[in-house]
Amino acid sequence: MYSLNNRFLKIIPLIFLLIGISKITYIYFESKEKEESFAKKEADVLNSYVIQNRNYYQNLFINETIDFSKKTLPALPAFSSYLISKEFSQNNPLNLSLSTVSDRARNSNNAADADELKAIEFFKTNSDEEYYFNSENPIFYQYASVLKVTPVCLKCHGPKESAPTFIQQSYENAYDYKLGDVRGIVSIKIPKKELSDYFFISFFKSALYDLILFLFLFFAVIYLIRYSKKINETLEQKVEAKTHELKNSFFQDRLTKLPNRLKLMEDIRLTLDKESRHLALVNIDAFKDINDLYGYDVGDEILKQVSAKILKFCNNVGSVYKLPNDEFAIFITEKFSEDEFYKTIKKLLEKINEIKFSVEDQSIFISFSCGISSNKDPLLIKANTALQSAKSTSKNIVLYKDSLDVKEQITKNIDALLVLKEAIAKNQITPYFQPIYNTKRKKIEKYEALARIVRDDGSVIAPFAFLDIAIKSKLYPEITKAMISKSFEFFKDKEYEFSINLSILDIQNQETLKFIFSKLKEFTEPQRVIFEILESHKIDDYEEIKSFITEVKKYGCKIAIDDFGSGYSNFSHILALKVDCLKIDASLVKYITTDENSKTIIKTIVSFASNLGLKTIAEFVEDSESLKTLEDIGVDFIQGYYIGKPSSGLCEDFNA
Repeated sequence: MYSLNNRFLKIIPLIFLLIGISKITYIYFESKEKEESFAKKEADVLNSYVIQNRNYYQNLFINETIDFSKKTLPALPAFSSYLISKEFSQNNPLNLSLSTVSDRARNSNNAADADELKAIEFFKTNSDEEYYFNSENPIFYQYASVLKVTPVCLKCHGPKESAPTFIQQSYENAYDYKLGDVRGIVSIKIPKKELSDYFFISFFKSALYDLILFLFLFFAVIYLIRYSKKINETLEQKVEAKTHELKNSFFQDRLTKLPNRLKLMEDIRLTLDKESRHLALVNIDAFKDINDLYGYDVGDEILKQVSAKILKFCNNVGSVYKLPNDEFAIFITEKFSEDEFYKTIKKLLEKINEIKFSVEDQSIFISFSCGISSNKDPLLIKANTALQSAKSTSKNIVLYKDSLDVKEQITKNIDALLVLKEAIAKNQITPYFQPIYNTKRKKIEKYEALARIVRDDGSVIAPFAFLDIAIKSKLYPEITKAMISKSFEFFKDKEYEFSINLSILDIQNQETLKFIFSKLKEFTEPQRVIFEILESHKIDDYEEIKSFITEVKKYGCKIAIDDFGSGYSNFSHILALKVDCLKIDASLVKYITTDENSKTIIKTIVSFASNLGLKTIAEFVEDSESLKTLEDIGVDFIQGYYIGKPSSGLCEDFNA
C-alpha cells in the first residue's frame, strides 16, 4: 500500500498538469468563441440602426418630402453614409468601421474594397442569404448585410432617363438595376485586436482562478494522501486480521468451533494417498425432538458436549468436523485397515451412547446412527449413503458396500419424473375402471377409477411406477385433477356409482379442494361419487378430513376409508369421521384362506362396520375360494382380478 501511495504521489503532478492545460485550452477556445459571437451581435445591432436610418432618409426623398437639389444632396444615403460611417468609426471605443458600399458606387467614397467585394459576390451567388460574416482577415471581422433593389430603389437606379433630373445631371453610374439585384452592402468591420484585448483579460482572470483552484486541490490531495499513509497501515492490519477471521469462518462451525463441511471437502480433495482414506458420518437420532422438547439453547449445548466427547475420543488421531444440523464427521488418513476403522468408530459409538448428557438440570440420553466409507470415491457421498441406510434400517452403524448404491434408483426416479411430466403435459393421465361386486345382489354395482399413463405408442404405465415420484415432486394434485375430470366425464351418462382415490395431500391442498367442489357443482348426479381416502397415509389432523367430508356430503357423495387395517386404524376416529364404507387392506385379504389371524381380523372389521351401519369392501380377491370365504363372513362388496381387471371400459358381467 505504501509503494502504491508513492507511485500515486508521483503521478498526481502530471495529472494536475494535464488537467490544468486542458482547462486553460478549453477556456482559451471558449473565449475566442465568445469573442466571435460578441462581434456578430455588436455588428447585428449596429446594422439594424444603419438600415433604419438609411430607410428613413431614403423615404424622405422618395415621398418628395425633400426635393432633390444640390442643397439637399448631403442627406442622400449614398452621400451621407460615408460621412456617418466616418464619424462613427472615429468615435467608438472598439474602433468599429461602418460603411455603405457598392461595386458600382455613384460616390467614390462608397466604393467596396477587396473584402467587401467578396461579401457582395457572396450575396450575388447566395440570393437567399441576408447576412455575411468572415473571420479570415487577421486584422478584423467582416460583417455585411445585403442591400437589394426594391421598387422604391428603381426610381433612382432604374433606366437613367427615368431618374430624377438632378440625379441624371449629377451622376453617371448606378443605373439599369433590376428588381432584386444586389445594389450594395452595409459593411461593418470589427478590429480583432481591440476585442482580443478585451476578452484576453476575461480569459486571464478565469485561467488564473482555475490555476489557483487546481493548486489548492493539488496540495490538499498531497496532504490527504500523506496523512492517509498511517491510516492505510492501520487498515491493512485490520483487513488482514478480518480476512484471516473471515477465512476461518468459511471453514469453521460457529457453535462448536470445529472445522465444517467445506473444510472436510477440501481436506478430502487434498489427500494425496487415495488408498488410505476413512470417513465416518455420525448423526444424532431424533435431534429435532430434543430441540422441540427442551428448546434450541439446550440443543446447542448438547452439540457442544457431543463435539467435545468425540474430540476427546479421537485424541488427535484424524480430524473431527461439525457438519450442518446434527451431524459430525471423523476423517482419518492413517494406515488403518477398513476393519480397524470400523471397530474404532463402533467403540466410539458404544461409549457416547452410554453417556448421560446434563444440561440445565436435565439428564438426556442420546442415540446415534453412523455411516462409514473407506477408500471409496466419492468418499463423502458413499459415507452419506451408508448413513442414510443406517437411519432407514434403524441400525447403529453401517459400512458402505456397493450394494447400497442408490444411483440406479435415482436414475429410475429421474426417468419416471420425465415420463410423468410428459404425461401431464400431453394429457395422458387416464382412468381405468375396476368392477366392484355386490355379494348380496350377485352383480357388479360400482367401479373404482384407477390412474394409468397411456402413452402415444399405446403402452400403459401402472401407478406403482409414478405415484411415489408424483408425491415427491409435488405433481400429485395434477393426477387427482385429471382423474376427477375424466371420470366425471366418463360416468355422466351411466347409472353406476364410481369411486376416486384421494390422499391426505389432496385434502390439505386448497387448490385441489376448490377444483373438486367446482366439479361436483357441475356434475348432475354427485350422489354417485365415492371418495376413497387412503388410510395407509398417516393422518395428523383429523379435523381437516372432517371438514372435507362434511362439505362433500352436502352434495350427497359417499366416503370410503381405503386400506383399512393397514396399521394406523383408530376406531374412535372412524366413528368421528362418519364414513360410509371400509375397504379392507389387501395384506389381510390375500391370506383369508390360509391364515386364521387374518380371517379373525376381517370378521372383527365386518362386525364393527355392520354395527355402525357401514359397508365393507374386500380388495385383491383373486380366486373363488377367497370370494366364498368373504361372502360367508358377510363382506358386502368384493373387488379384485377374480371379479375383473382394471380396463378403459366397463366389465359389467360376472358369473361366480
